[in-house]
Amino acid sequence: MKNSLDRYLYAIRALKERYLCVRSVDVAHYLGLSKASVSMAFRQIREQGLIEVEPDGNLRFTEAGRKRAEILTDRVSFFHRLLTGAGVEPSLALQDAISFGWEMSETSYEAFRKMGLRQTPENAVRNP
Repeated sequence: MKNSLDRYLYAIRALKERYLCVRSVDVAHYLGLSKASVSMAFRQIREQGLIEVEPDGNLRFTEAGRKRAEILTDRVSFFHRLLTGAGVEPSLALQDAISFGWEMSETSYEAFRKMGLRQTPENAVRNP
């Protein structure tokens, strides 16, 4: 994926799972960034046709944005399960899974996914 804007899409998706209305200030707090930084990123995301901002400030995914956010969420969930299954502490596994989710190439992700789908408790990676 390797898109610097993906973390914003992921944050919107994560917040929308908890709240009906998500605004840019909510995303700024979630990511620990300034509202100005988030506003600049959202301008780019809007220009790419991934989100729309409603009159009340609520962020809404376009169809393309929803699909991209779902892909990111699936990738993060996959790596989180893989890492926690290998014994990594859940909050650290989530941090790493988020990094993997949008930094890894599609080719490498698919290779990991195929490997992960073949994992069973008998052949799973274990900590020494």
